[in-house]
Amino acid sequence: MAGFVNPAIIVLSLLFFTSAIMAIAMGIAWSQFGRRRYVLSWTVAYCISVLQWVLNGAGLLFGSPLLISMAALAIMASATLTFVGVCQRAGASVPCKWLLAPAMPCALASVYAAFTKNAPLEGMASPAYAGIAMLCSALRLWPRGRRFSAPELAFFLLLLLFAAFEACLVGSAALNWGHPRENMDSYRAILALGLPSIYVGTCVSAVLVVAGDLAHELRRRMQRDGLTDVLNRLGLEEAAMRAIANAKRHGRPLALVICDLDGFKALNDSYGHIAGDAALRGFARLVSIATRRGDIVGRLGGDEFGLLLVDTDSTAAAEVMERIRVEFGCLSLPQAPDARLQASFGIADLHEDDQCLDDMVARADNALYQAKKEGKDRVSIWRSAA
Repeated sequence: MAGFVNPAIIVLSLLFFTSAIMAIAMGIAWSQFGRRRYVLSWTVAYCISVLQWVLNGAGLLFGSPLLISMAALAIMASATLTFVGVCQRAGASVPCKWLLAPAMPCALASVYAAFTKNAPLEGMASPAYAGIAMLCSALRLWPRGRRFSAPELAFFLLLLLFAAFEACLVGSAALNWGHPRENMDSYRAILALGLPSIYVGTCVSAVLVVAGDLAHELRRRMQRDGLTDVLNRLGLEEAAMRAIANAKRHGRPLALVICDLDGFKALNDSYGHIAGDAALRGFARLVSIATRRGDIVGRLGGDEFGLLLVDTDSTAAAEVMERIRVEFGCLSLPQAPDARLQASFGIADLHEDDQCLDDMVARADNALYQAKKEGKDRVSIWRSAA
């Protein structure tokens, strides 16, 4: 017995410290970076894992069926919270009924096995549920309408590997059905050799997923205008580089629209900056609704906006802008019910020698100047000099 306990305690110590580090890391990520629900679920999952390894080690040392059964239930709770966190991250509901179906029999079997010292059943019950939870987590992690990020792919593969590992444990325990605990050497070998590396790998990939999400959110905030939630100048320029390159590669049209709110300074002076901010948000919302997925909307600064309409020439862009112009004129601001909202639009097509956004901005600005010169509240298309 001593020859089994010492290696087991070493493995459990490694798993305990890994879980503790993960609980701390996830807790910091949750408290300092947006308090996302899925990060909290994973934090609690690793906290339960810390308790689980303590219970497991104490149960082995003292031969306590109660502690061993509690450890098995902790395994199941931790696996459940891992799956719940994946669902929360995906914005999906948690299928509680589907979780209860395998959870209840596995939990009862784990407790029964611990108190009756049925080693094969003990080796099958909680690993079976953990394997199901890991497999479901991997399937739920699959992205919808986009590709895996590198951290997501690593986490996905390790969750599948974890599920396969738990299946191997269940199979090994089943082969020893009816045999005494001393005959479970193959089960213990699989557990000792496979669990530490798979568990640590899954933990590291989970941290990378959270770090990737935080980095994505940071990039999004850096590229977004805080008032209107459309792209800022930096975000618009980066998106424009990709849009221009793609349009030139495939020989597709691309139109740039520069929009300017007419009389914006007078609106601020007459009704205050709250009304001005409401006008900016309202205009950005109208533009975002009127444009298609794939079109690019950004705020260049002040009351000036830039739009890139993909697969669209200046004539088609003008029709879209005319609808936006009319709708904006009908917009009512609670802070300025008597204010008349107007906007002018300048449009330019992509040219073969255009390399970046600024190459198109000059022409669109000239068209905008023409719209202002002709009386404002209108749409103007840039035309080359004859």
